[in-house]
Amino acid sequence: MNSTTITVFGATGLAGGAVARHLLNAGWIVRAATRNTEGEAARALAALGAQTITADLDNRASIREAIADTAAVYLSGPSLGNRWDIGQAVQGINVCDAAAEVGTPHLIYQSAVIADARGVLAMGSKRAIEERIAELEVPATITRPGLFMEIFIERFGIRPGTNGQEVALPLPLEAMLDVVTIDDIGRSAVAIASDPARHAGEVYELAGEHISFASIAKTFSEELGIPVAAATIPLDQFAARWPQGAGLFRLIGSSRALASMESGRALLGSMENFHSWVSRHRALLRNGLTIR
Repeated sequence: MNSTTITVFGATGLAGGAVARHLLNAGWIVRAATRNTEGEAARALAALGAQTITADLDNRASIREAIADTAAVYLSGPSLGNRWDIGQAVQGINVCDAAAEVGTPHLIYQSAVIADARGVLAMGSKRAIEERIAELEVPATITRPGLFMEIFIERFGIRPGTNGQEVALPLPLEAMLDVVTIDDIGRSAVAIASDPARHAGEVYELAGEHISFASIAKTFSEELGIPVAAATIPLDQFAARWPQGAGLFRLIGSSRALASMESGRALLGSMENFHSWVSRHRALLRNGLTIR
């Protein structure tokens, strides 16, 4: 076993990519497992020093080969855009079972802060994977991040609206969100992987801030120096465009318990809030206003 090698599944995704980059910066040898090693994200990781490898999460033998002789495995599951609920569950359980079969010293699973929700697409798969981990005799740590702040660049960016610029979500203005940066997810991966004896068996909720949808728009206005309104997309219209995400936003918009703010801070010491994140990405967010 190589004590400094970690296989990252989902390394070409938004959060998985941040995890891979932070691990590389911390001195880990990263095997970035992907379906396509010639893709842009995979090539970017290879340029940073990652070992990009092809892995089929529907094939247990392929997974075993990808994780052989590694000190740890990091699993960031497929996005909602790639697989529906049952597909995510099957692939995640395949990774967990393979890790148990080869005797992986430490499995880190990136779940979600509302993974215990019932009847919500994508959350059911995460709950199923967490339950499978509990059944296996493999040292494991689970992280439950909130909504990535980066979705306001990647998917729900500021756009022209009826009366100026707006940020639009299928949420009421008073809805409270658990938000986290992908960099803090990456930092958590380094902290956990670097001390498996301390973190095995633990579950960490990762939220940099609890913030309302209305306050998100207000923060954009303050940091970018332009009026940005919060606009509520009717859920049925949203579901017609992205059915995989409708149940998730229905849950976020309902009354529910928020993530523990203390959990992530106990792990990382501090976490970035939304104001800081917007300030750090001010130029990128402003540039986005000119191309939408």
